[in-house]
Amino acid sequence: MIIVILSFSLVFVLNERSAMDTVDLSPLQDLAQTIQSEYYYYDEKELDADQLVDGAMRGMISELDDPYAQYFTEEEYNDLLTDNSGDYVGIGISILTPDENGAKILSVYAGGPAELAGIQAGDVITAVNGTATANLGLDEVITLFSNDDTVPDEITYVRDGVETTVSVLRAQVHINRVLTDVLEGNIGYIRITEFNGSVASDFIEAATAMQDQGISNLIIDLRDNPGGGLNEVLNVADSLIPEGQTIVSIRSKSGDERVYKSEGTETFSMNLVVLVNGNSASASELLTGALQDYGLATIVGTQTYGKGIVQSFYHISENGGWAKMTSDAYFTPNDVCIQGVGITPDIVVELPEELQDTASELLDQADDTQLKAAINVFAQQADLQKTANR
Repeated sequence: MIIVILSFSLVFVLNERSAMDTVDLSPLQDLAQTIQSEYYYYDEKELDADQLVDGAMRGMISELDDPYAQYFTEEEYNDLLTDNSGDYVGIGISILTPDENGAKILSVYAGGPAELAGIQAGDVITAVNGTATANLGLDEVITLFSNDDTVPDEITYVRDGVETTVSVLRAQVHINRVLTDVLEGNIGYIRITEFNGSVASDFIEAATAMQDQGISNLIIDLRDNPGGGLNEVLNVADSLIPEGQTIVSIRSKSGDERVYKSEGTETFSMNLVVLVNGNSASASELLTGALQDYGLATIVGTQTYGKGIVQSFYHISENGGWAKMTSDAYFTPNDVCIQGVGITPDIVVELPEELQDTASELLDQADDTQLKAAINVFAQQADLQKTANR
């Protein structure tokens, strides 16, 4: 039996799907037996039948030529769930792919070991446990960190030209995917880094607190947000889109359609601006598209990524593995699929050329032309309201 779970990048809605036709797998069995009996290094490499099956699974998935398709062993899948839940054991940072200087830190999670050691976003890690990080791949950098909760990592980083080495011990970390601020002019600001874990409840809590403080203007920053889980983005949309209104329609290969409508009995009454860029994808575009179609928010920034397709996870019960592949396309309330196209903002604003490759989390507010344009929307709305009241 194969179990399918619908999502954008995680697992949520369970359904069963039977095989459409019979596939002759006897050649795979023949090849596996030949490898076991004839491959000279089989015993030396400590191969076994499970590894051969996993390799065959990965090969089938790679044949799809689907950039979002992937095969996971049971252990890999459980690790994925842990990562997406937002709670894990580590030092509490996210990094960019290293360049010739090292690995720049994109985020430092509040209360984590790295923050407690004084590490900040924007610092560049030049060495981990004595090994230089310059020009390494992300996977290579990860292997430099200790997996032993009793052995601290020696991390060397550079900030403003000053090199510092600190000792950091792994601990339980919670990834806060909702970051908040109150900007000048009493404007609320909420950045959603991805739609996973507790993002929906965290967003609603933050927006409620702002509204209770009398804040009437809210910027939702979805720049560099790659997407996430369907349930999470729907729960956020419920708080912004009136009850009964369509949020998204999802259509499968067979033509089946599932229409998701807002279940929010109460929505925030604040004026909304949504910030997006070319890295705003999938669930980010789903929410942006719905808000734009209903005229509930002004969209500011640059053209979004253009991922209007959905991936599903299929559980292979015979070996415990999971296969992810594209299974559906989604459509905005105006029946538009943005796959390969993206969403055009209402107000197109580029960052200064020298900052266009800078992660949005690392931008200084004084240089952030997109954020300034978002703030200006509220000023223009206020001017229009004054004119209307004269």
